[in-house]
Amino acid sequence: MASQQLVISSIKFNTTFVHKIQNVAFDNLPIETCIEAFKDGRPFSHFIEPWLEKNYPPLKHIKGCKDHDFVDGGDENIQYDQKTFTSRGCIFMPSNMVGKGRKFDQEVFDEKSKKLLYIIISNVNFPEIKIKFVRGIDLVVDYPKGIIPRKHLDKFFGTTTNSNSNSPPRE
Repeated sequence: MASQQLVISSIKFNTTFVHKIQNVAFDNLPIETCIEAFKDGRPFSHFIEPWLEKNYPPLKHIKGCKDHDFVDGGDENIQYDQKTFTSRGCIFMPSNMVGKGRKFDQEVFDEKSKKLLYIIISNVNFPEIKIKFVRGIDLVVDYPKGIIPRKHLDKFFGTTTNSNSNSPPRE
């Protein structure tokens, strides 16, 4: 898709953005308890998705369980899926292929991946997070089964080129 070749606003592909999330809290719980909870990809995704919409225009968050998490605010045909890279690695195959009793379908996975743009976010060192926008068609070249192993954390995110504690870099 030609439209996916563009760097749009604050979104730049194959570049690692680093942020330190501020104000991590939940009432009177110790910060350490909150940090541990946010290292789990399940609760983390409920907070990082609206955070991405606010901090990375033109992302528009799609609420609910869809086959993608975001669209481009200027072109809703451009779809993004957010996946979390946790201490166990990153599974970017469709959710309906992950879990007990579910089956990986290579053909469906390949077709879906070619259409999507991925937002891979590491919460391994939360409250520091790393964000990388990657085209699905490129991601499946290195990870054809939809899994980025934990040992590839540094390889995948590479040397950080943009760091900011409050907002993404602007072009």
